Amino acid sequence: MKKINSKFRIFMKIKPVFAGIAVLGALLLVLSLTTIAKVLASNPRDLLIGVKTQPITVQLLPKRTPLFVSFLANPEKLGLFTQLAAKPSDRSDVRHELAKLKQQLRQNWLLDYERDIQPWLDQEITLAVTDVDLDHQSANGWQTGYLLALTAKDVDLAKATIDAFWQDLAVNGSDLGFEQYQGVSILNTSFAENQPTIAGTIVDKFVLFANDVRALRQAIDNLKDPNLALPSLEHYRDRLAQINKGKIAFAYANLGELGEDLPKASLLMSLGLDKSGIRAKTLWHEERSPQALVSNNEPNANAPLSRTNPTTKPASKSNANIATAIPSGNVVVIGKNLGETLQEVQASLPPEWLKVITKAIAPIPLNQDALAWAQDDFAITLFPQRHAQPSSTPDWLLVAKVNDAKSSATAIATLDDLARKQITVGEINLKNQPVTVWTNLSASLNNASGYPNNADVLGKVIIVHAQTSNYIYLSNSLPSLELALNLKSNQAIASSQSFKTIIRKLPRDYHAYGYLAQQFNLNWLETISSDLKIQEISSKISHSSLTSIFKHIEIVGFASTSGANNMEHGELFFTLK
Repeated sequence: MKKINSKFRIFMKIKPVFAGIAVLGALLLVLSLTTIAKVLASNPRDLLIGVKTQPITVQLLPKRTPLFVSFLANPEKLGLFTQLAAKPSDRSDVRHELAKLKQQLRQNWLLDYERDIQPWLDQEITLAVTDVDLDHQSANGWQTGYLLALTAKDVDLAKATIDAFWQDLAVNGSDLGFEQYQGVSILNTSFAENQPTIAGTIVDKFVLFANDVRALRQAIDNLKDPNLALPSLEHYRDRLAQINKGKIAFAYANLGELGEDLPKASLLMSLGLDKSGIRAKTLWHEERSPQALVSNNEPNANAPLSRTNPTTKPASKSNANIATAIPSGNVVVIGKNLGETLQEVQASLPPEWLKVITKAIAPIPLNQDALAWAQDDFAITLFPQRHAQPSSTPDWLLVAKVNDAKSSATAIATLDDLARKQITVGEINLKNQPVTVWTNLSASLNNASGYPNNADVLGKVIIVHAQTSNYIYLSNSLPSLELALNLKSNQAIASSQSFKTIIRKLPRDYHAYGYLAQQFNLNWLETISSDLKIQEISSKISHSSLTSIFKHIEIVGFASTSGANNMEHGELFFTLK
């Protein structure tokens, strides 16, 4: 396992739903997507129902735990069903996937699953990052603490088996260390080339392994004094109580412990199986200051949204029916009141990411007054890359519902007036539909004198928009706008069977919805950002192991809504290839 570094800490500074996707990616890495895909094919009733129990190994984890993943279904049951559920032609692939997981266990912890774990293992396995730096002295590098906690159904058998494990290491040349800590015996291996350093102990019904003795001491302290442990946090207990069914695993991430510059926020997520895919429920808690900066009400083309407190006004609930007005794309976001939505996004995203968003939609300002024409239902879609350069900005389309045609026209005209301060604004007819075009004009000189009297004036389309009786359409692409204006019912995202599946699986009374299909190229983020951190982050996302994991995912859907006490609720649904 690699140590958590500063670049990863910056990457984790993201909106709750995206944090949820990232943590779920880690879950799926451990559980193996290919294997799960085979399991889902047969819909086992016990796995679909999930378990009612809550994770008990978390009482070993400190309050400031940065990350943990806890599986509540016995891997033997899951593995056996996987073999039965797979088609005969796929069973060799399934066996290969299971063998790879066991190989990772041997590489990271020197443990043989069938010999050292299977005979005594109960229902729960937890893997946690207990501290990003155990000695909290960054000058000597990051010393990340990892803990593997397993519950035993037969403690005596577990002790005998683990004793044999340590004896086997000693016979094979490992130097073993021994210490007593608060009456608990801890064994550990000394550093050896090509082998991980591990420490282990058994306390109560828990079999523990760690990469450092200090992580085990910490776990023992937490078990003996519950006030030190993660379950003593009220917001953790409150969220845990809200997830009482349909889960086989939990994940938790505390962003505030990953870096001082990150928001004081944490995410608790449950993972469950569904007949059509994987379902995740997320609960995001953020510690927000009661003070809020005063909004800048003056529209400014270069000014982002003011940092107001997004909890001062309840978010409006969206209507997914607007999906009938947008063409099929590989990314769709549906919500209500674009200004409110962007205000919430700004409250959670770091300034460097806000700069990227501002540049991506420029010259449209991120200002609530400038978005007054999109106060009702809206939908944004990103289209598959249509350009030769994969790093070019994707085409996007925004559709906003019109309730009062005159007010909408006045509001969008105000946006045009702002644009005229920077670029040229004109009108054209597109199949008898008036369309406003924002362009950057340039002159192409074609004479030797260099004077523009015989020049050709060229225009690059920046933004186009049009208004009908029902909707306002805004896009950075004329072909995308034309497609939307002449949309046939079978071309709308609402007619897509995969979109229908996702919407059926998500709550119908949430504030925002999202849909992502196929692979989405993030290279364009690097081209629109002069911030080296953003370029590094986007490059890491595009080339990380999560990308290879996500290739097994066919569709992602999400829904989110705000709750009381700085809590945001979300649901994610994945269908697998």
